[in-house]
Amino acid sequence: MAIENADSVEAVVLFTGDVITRELLYPEFEAILDGFVPVPDFKGASAKAVYLIINSNLKVTAAVFFLLDFDERGMVDRRWNVPLQQLAEVSGRGPDLGAGPIRLACYSQCAIAWHQKKLWDPQMDPAKSSFAQLKKSVENNRMGVIFKKPAQEQLTAIPPVLTQPLVEQNSLELQQKMHEFYAAELRNQTESLLKEQRLRIATLHSKQQETIQKLQHEHQARLQAYQEKLKELKALNVDLESRNRSLKESFDVQASKVEGMREYFSHKLKAAQNDENSQIQALQENFAVELSLKLQTATAELREMLDMREVELFYRHQNETALKEEIVKLKQDYQELLNNSGEQVLARLDKAGVNFVVYHPGAGQFTIPVTDLSLYLENPTAYVAKNSGVGERLYSNWYEHYQNPSCKGSDANGHPCGKPLVRIGSPVEFHEGESDRCEHHQVISYKMVSEKR
Repeated sequence: MAIENADSVEAVVLFTGDVITRELLYPEFEAILDGFVPVPDFKGASAKAVYLIINSNLKVTAAVFFLLDFDERGMVDRRWNVPLQQLAEVSGRGPDLGAGPIRLACYSQCAIAWHQKKLWDPQMDPAKSSFAQLKKSVENNRMGVIFKKPAQEQLTAIPPVLTQPLVEQNSLELQQKMHEFYAAELRNQTESLLKEQRLRIATLHSKQQETIQKLQHEHQARLQAYQEKLKELKALNVDLESRNRSLKESFDVQASKVEGMREYFSHKLKAAQNDENSQIQALQENFAVELSLKLQTATAELREMLDMREVELFYRHQNETALKEEIVKLKQDYQELLNNSGEQVLARLDKAGVNFVVYHPGAGQFTIPVTDLSLYLENPTAYVAKNSGVGERLYSNWYEHYQNPSCKGSDANGHPCGKPLVRIGSPVEFHEGESDRCEHHQVISYKMVSEKR
């Protein structure tokens, strides 16, 4: 492609993993953005791409490392909107790729904060360096870019011929100029190396922060699961203790009745010891029969009580099941009504490329898809908590702490402590019972745990 009267050209390269797999001039990339050309290689995936500005010497002068989302047909997501030219103009300086330090925009170096999540960091490993691949790809010029210079610029100037006397006269001056030139070159190279190392450090720090956040999310999820399991076990223990006390009381009552009957018949038996053997035998048989009848009656009463309890539990379970099914049906009806009521308006807004952006503490600014609007409106707290990677209850406790960072503990008289605390800025870093307690009440809680043990 021949380009006349231009100092630079724009291009976009696509990565698969850490390797460049496709090179496009910016007009070709615009055709992909407009939905005229699909990219089957990236169906339903998020591709890594780099926007480049190349000068007439086939050297990179600016680079923007951005992410590009594709749908199941290989088309670019219509909601994608990243100002590549603007980021390239306002970005900081990067490594030297042959034409001096480039203007670089990436995840670790983004001048527009709300576009940071749509960028990615280059690979700094020398064996897989993204900058080395970009430099080599541009120099190979597989896109066929040719800059046509005016005729007067194509003429080569004839260098002046220096005579030996002139060289000898200006030798000291030339040596000084050469010394200054190489000193400046050394300073520039040193500055370039320092900037490259800073970028590498920033990239490593960004990856480390991402790893730490993942570990924090996993730790928070495990901690919450353990806390829920502990609550279930405590509730089960209380229920078992209550049932055990009830059965023990019932057993004690029945045992006292049997003991009273035994004493009563023993007394009658002793009073009739002077009677004949037949009367004694009749009394013994009567005692055995009555005792058996009493035991059968008591057993029947207990069985009837247990049967009634089981019937009550059965009917309660059926009522709960019916109520749960009715709640699910009402939610489905509400969801269907909500979707039908605003379906046309939301479809037109989505077709026009309008995004629904909200801001919540702890989650920051994020975009809500049209399909999730009903979920967000039904329970914003649960939606924001899920987007932040924590549970709804934990996010609510953190938000209460975020609004009023004070101690939730109580003194010996039951009065709230209210001591000011350091605000925890992220819900994933918040630990219930620790982050909302001062040191005094944390120590007291530890003592209580040790005493229980």
